Amino acid sequence: MKRIFKYLMMTVIAAGTMFYSCETMELEDLTDPNALSPDLADADLLLNTIQVNYLGAMQDMQFNGAALGRISHMGGRVYYENFGGGTVSGAWGALYSGILPDIDAIELQNGEENLLAFHLGISKAMAAHIMMGLVDSVGDIPFEQANNPTEYPNPATSDDEVVYAGALALLDEASSYLSAAVAVTDDLYYGGDTGNWMKFVNTLKMRAMLTTGDYAGALAMTGVIDTADADMQFSYGTQELQPDTRHPWYASDYTTSGANIYQSSWLMDIMTGDMNEWMTTAVAYPGTGMEEDGAAQRAITSDDPRRRYYFYRQNMTTPGNSSMLFFNGDGPFNWPISFGGDSTSTENGETLSCSLIANPPHLDFTIDGDANGLKGRWCANFLGYWGRHHGNDEGTPPDNFTRTAVGVYPSGGSFDNMPDIVNYDNHGTLTASNEAIKGAVWQGNGGGGAGIWPIYLSSYVHFMKAEAAMWLGDTGTARAMMEIGMQHSFDKVLSMGSVDPEADSNYFATGTDVSDFIAMKLAEFDAAAGADTSLDQFGWPVAKTQLDVLAEQYFVAMYGGGYDAWNFIRRTGAPRHLSRGLMDNAESGPFPRTGLYPSGEISANPSILQRQDNNTTVFWDQGAVNPAN
Repeated sequence: MKRIFKYLMMTVIAAGTMFYSCETMELEDLTDPNALSPDLADADLLLNTIQVNYLGAMQDMQFNGAALGRISHMGGRVYYENFGGGTVSGAWGALYSGILPDIDAIELQNGEENLLAFHLGISKAMAAHIMMGLVDSVGDIPFEQANNPTEYPNPATSDDEVVYAGALALLDEASSYLSAAVAVTDDLYYGGDTGNWMKFVNTLKMRAMLTTGDYAGALAMTGVIDTADADMQFSYGTQELQPDTRHPWYASDYTTSGANIYQSSWLMDIMTGDMNEWMTTAVAYPGTGMEEDGAAQRAITSDDPRRRYYFYRQNMTTPGNSSMLFFNGDGPFNWPISFGGDSTSTENGETLSCSLIANPPHLDFTIDGDANGLKGRWCANFLGYWGRHHGNDEGTPPDNFTRTAVGVYPSGGSFDNMPDIVNYDNHGTLTASNEAIKGAVWQGNGGGGAGIWPIYLSSYVHFMKAEAAMWLGDTGTARAMMEIGMQHSFDKVLSMGSVDPEADSNYFATGTDVSDFIAMKLAEFDAAAGADTSLDQFGWPVAKTQLDVLAEQYFVAMYGGGYDAWNFIRRTGAPRHLSRGLMDNAESGPFPRTGLYPSGEISANPSILQRQDNNTTVFWDQGAVNPAN
């Protein structure tokens, strides 16, 4: 019955865990007149509900972190409006109106025999995680007076540091319960594996150490999620209706009306690599008559082998930019796909309005601006990648069948079979074949949505330890942890290529691709200045520091999750080469140190006063500033 219930609960996930926060129940609205009383509710059903609520809370907070970290696209220009009263409303309701009351109900049924130790152990761990995330997002939150509506109908907030301590106490309780637990074989994350749940608890403790400045403790922490078999993730299915069990990104992008999500231009630009390297390295293969990129692609060491797994191109060319073409054996050229000889021949204001205009002046002389006669990443990316810049809030043009869509990782979409370089002499033939190769997104394509939602992966944990080592000045250990984190990320991502039955294995990344890329990034780390944070006259970093290099790879690995990117930026000020917003800082306002409280809670609870800005700092925030913000 529990497995049936798991799929029934997917309806809740599909309805409530998309890409934005929405107002939810307030703290005092804890009694559902249609629900069973706590003493009658089935503990297994309560546990499933807690796990589904936890997933929704993670998706809510991960969206915020990913948007601020440029891992996903942030659609509004003004930070205060983007991170206002809806910042964590979903996670807030999940914790106070769902998880905490359900934990109380399970405790009532536990009894002296402690038969529900597993239920309580994992539920308290998930509650603690959300509590820390809410503190990170909004600061002080209700704790001591929460979920006691009889005595405290309008619960006041507790000091954020006190709440963190309370969350750590919950993790200790979780450890105690799990040590005495009898395994339950059908939980939604680890299948009842108490050992992996214990690693999750220890990882959350390590996260708290890193966040609050106990770097030595974080680096020394053992029993954490350091191998892929302990990855904390939620797995999706392919069923479309009654209920829809597909990954929510897939459900949004693989539709009969096309894709509906914009990918981050910054992330795609980071992963496509250096265009100059594409132009100079690929020329080593002239006159081969190759019809696809083949060896030339693999010679581009700055090209991240994960990009074909992350992103699915529906189009060879981005308006105002160009495609890579293999021209007459003389080398690759950035050449308009229309071959009209006019450098503006690919501009299309209907589907990409920025292709008709110059970049905003505040992006001049930055890597976001236009260069070499091509649009900068503020508008477009080369090789046919097509997303949106940080803070772009323009309306939606008819680009649903041309913009870049989500790929096979992590959403179970399509692996990208699009050639990067084609042969000019055979262009007429290749146009037809490329249409067959690429195609537009469509419902049911690729892996059908059988993706994952990453929450804590082993790659994240190694990057966390790398950061802790950097704080301690141990760059050797940081380098080693970064290397392991990158390798774990590649292993995870590349393993999902088989999810798409139509994937062309000729384009799969090889072990050599991966090892070459990692070696390049390690060499970049070695060559980077350890602490040179100087800026040029335009406010752009003169060079990347070692922390910038590490942070960039951490953020790339967090694609699909991104929860801790916001914390990382506030804690370290890195990576400093993030995209600036589409508008300058004077218009976008200060980078959020916190968001606002849920507006529904403010209207119902007079004990909580709403803030008028995003400047309030969390107790652990020492005020590190990123120049891109």
